[in-house]
Amino acid sequence: MRKLFAIIVISLLVFASVFAEDPPSSEVPPVVPEEPAAEEVVETTAEEPVEAPALEDESPVQQVRPRVALVLSGGGAKGIAHIPIIEALERYGIPIDKVFGTSMGALIGGLYSAGLSPAEMKAIVTGNDLTKLFTSFQSEGYTEVLDAFDYSSNNVLSISLGQGIGGVSGFIDDYLVLNFLNSCIGNVPDDINFDTDLVIPFECNASDMLTGDEIVFTEGSLLTAMRSSMSLPLVFEPVVLGDGTVLMDGGIVSNYIVHRAVLEGYDIIIVVTLDGYGKNKLTVENYSSLSGVAGGTLSIVLNNVSKYEVELADYWFSPDMTGYGTLSFGAAEGILDRGYKEVEEQQAKFEDLASLFTEDQKVYKDPERTGEYYTKFPERHKDEYLSTKEYKHEDLLGRTRLSLGLYGSGGYGFYFNPSNTYEKTQRALYPTLSLRAFIKDISRSRFSFDIRLKMSLNRTTNLSFLTLYSITPESSERLYAIARLRTEVGSRTFMTDKSATIRFNEIEGLVGLDLGTMLTNENNHTIQMYFSADNTWDVSNEMEAEDEDFNNPYAFSPSATLAAVYYPDYQNGFFSQAGARVDFLGKFGYNTRAKHFFYNIGLAGEFNLMISQRVSVWVDATAYSARGSLLLRSTFDEYGGWNGMPGYAAGSLMAEYIMGGLGVQVTLKEGFASSFLSLIIRGGIRSDVQYGWSNVSEFDSDIPFSDLEVWDYGASVGYGFSTPVGDIIFGAGFNNKLQLALYIELT
Repeated sequence: MRKLFAIIVISLLVFASVFAEDPPSSEVPPVVPEEPAAEEVVETTAEEPVEAPALEDESPVQQVRPRVALVLSGGGAKGIAHIPIIEALERYGIPIDKVFGTSMGALIGGLYSAGLSPAEMKAIVTGNDLTKLFTSFQSEGYTEVLDAFDYSSNNVLSISLGQGIGGVSGFIDDYLVLNFLNSCIGNVPDDINFDTDLVIPFECNASDMLTGDEIVFTEGSLLTAMRSSMSLPLVFEPVVLGDGTVLMDGGIVSNYIVHRAVLEGYDIIIVVTLDGYGKNKLTVENYSSLSGVAGGTLSIVLNNVSKYEVELADYWFSPDMTGYGTLSFGAAEGILDRGYKEVEEQQAKFEDLASLFTEDQKVYKDPERTGEYYTKFPERHKDEYLSTKEYKHEDLLGRTRLSLGLYGSGGYGFYFNPSNTYEKTQRALYPTLSLRAFIKDISRSRFSFDIRLKMSLNRTTNLSFLTLYSITPESSERLYAIARLRTEVGSRTFMTDKSATIRFNEIEGLVGLDLGTMLTNENNHTIQMYFSADNTWDVSNEMEAEDEDFNNPYAFSPSATLAAVYYPDYQNGFFSQAGARVDFLGKFGYNTRAKHFFYNIGLAGEFNLMISQRVSVWVDATAYSARGSLLLRSTFDEYGGWNGMPGYAAGSLMAEYIMGGLGVQVTLKEGFASSFLSLIIRGGIRSDVQYGWSNVSEFDSDIPFSDLEVWDYGASVGYGFSTPVGDIIFGAGFNNKLQLALYIELT
């Protein structure tokens, strides 16, 4: 004020002196105006400081509510403790003008800014096991399909080891993370302004791994921003933007972005940290294990990177996270309790903070409210979500992946009017265990390996080793040279020529080699052309057939195969509500033991149509014919035989069949992750010839489908839901032969 006073005095003196240079009156000496002018200046300027307090008291600017910024730090699973802090701020009526988040703070902050209440966020973290991020949401995502009539499922576990930076990536890829985020905030448009289009303005950061710079998200895709900020190194797959920018966890450059709130001029800055900063000192015990060394090192890095940020905070909360780690997602309840404990211990701080606002300025919200997010953002169909737009076939083939699956069908059926003892009851259970390792670009070459093990329990074990060489690695139409070694052993293998009675009492082994090409496309189609050489042995040979040729334990079967799959937007699981899939298989060869030619030809299709957000219908059909060799019918023929119709389990060997059906799915309840409950109603018609001939002459004709005679039909009603290990259907079906089946199906 003194400087201002001096400036004003000097200015007026200069003004007076300039005025005095005008022609003076002869009656007034030149010095006379200067002294009164100076006195006048002193009197005028002296009055301003006296009036200043009145201006400060009466200024309308001082009546404007202070602007509040909430800064949420990273911390992995520990970030769940942010929710009780937000809930307490609402309970005290403390307004939140903008949320700044890093890593897990970006996830919680993004959910809150999108309109999800504390109650809804708690439902997400407690009602869903967040460790599901380490497994595939099969009902939500795409899976590459390499082989026709292959409906294997990797529903138990699917870990991606993508290419990432320099060939090093994380255990969790875009597919898993984006589907989780989509299930939470999929209605938010993909291109918005975070300040104007969200319920609460929002901002988060990420780290540019090529320059080391901090990248701040203020617009664009909220999902991409949150996903980028929480890309914990070695855990999550990096985010690569369209311009080649590689982004990872924002905590690498700043775990609490208080500087952004300061830069934007917020009056009150509230910071929530989760790493024990300023509370929990590291001890020798912290370094007693490998995980402890990693955690302690990370704590030091984060503290040194961000320690000056905390000093800029007006209010600081830091729940005690002792005993919880970055990946303790299974302990959501305990982490929430730590957050509530911090609220209780810091009650005085909350009260002091609330005292800065008048009652008119406070904003009270019901923490248990629901629907604000859905009111702000209209519901969008899952096909419009970011991940389903961008996560396509070529992405999956571009990632090293380990997976485990358990699928199959089982049922118990009985006739109301049996004609013989066999028809009184039937029961069957055919579970299949599958293990797969897809290794992309081994040693940075163009060679990739696809290793698969399938065990149909009590029946057949199948091991295949597929080598792919990328001929056109940079093209959208990817052409591969393929070589596949196949081995099978069991009582139901790919090749067979004997009656059912003999077949089920013998063990057969097979070693086959396929050589050819495979073409894949980003629009999800696969075409394979290859030549095969199969060598088959009867291991047990317990019974002798009338034809002495069948007593030869060895058979050689050369063949040629054309196989194709077209699956635009096809999704795994029972509950796919959109997309289509078409399979074709044609195989022709010669069997030296039976001394005749054989063929396998099949065509299958599935088409899904959305009627509304809750209702979908689909049509599917399969036609398959074999002479001289059989293909084990897969779980594509679902629901206790097929669509719940009694008769044959999904593991039955069929010589040929035609099936067609219509289904309706009604979603009863949709959850946050990929879990939902559905009512399934299906009906269909079929005609088939079950395996059971001693040689090919028992067929009346070699023309495909010429031996189909009896047609039957039926319907089923099932109740299904998603689980961490796949989709499950329970239900009942019946057919026109008055047979009832109770069935269970897992995929």
